[in-house]
Amino acid sequence: MGSLLIFCFGGEQETVEHSQLVQIIRRLDAMKHDQTAKRQKRTFEQFGIPVCEVTYVQGSDEYVFVRFRPYERSCFDDIDLVAIEVYDCLYDLQHTF
Repeated sequence: MGSLLIFCFGGEQETVEHSQLVQIIRRLDAMKHDQTAKRQKRTFEQFGIPVCEVTYVQGSDEYVFVRFRPYERSCFDDIDLVAIEVYDCLYDLQHTF
């Protein structure tokens, strides 16, 4: 069985396995399922530069998102919304240079 295609731009096809958004969601989901601590924290980097951080709080079932530049802090109870914020941070830095 072949890979599932998710989109095509300019003749290039990207699979679910290569989607940056899917990779972010997998990391966030792993935080939610990790029972080793009440809070799980992950830093997301682009080119080795930390751009944002997400903390999953087990007790409230929410994600605390912190963008480093400019500093912003938000809370989300939806994994898709926090994944989009992380993706936007990574995208912004990638397309700044």
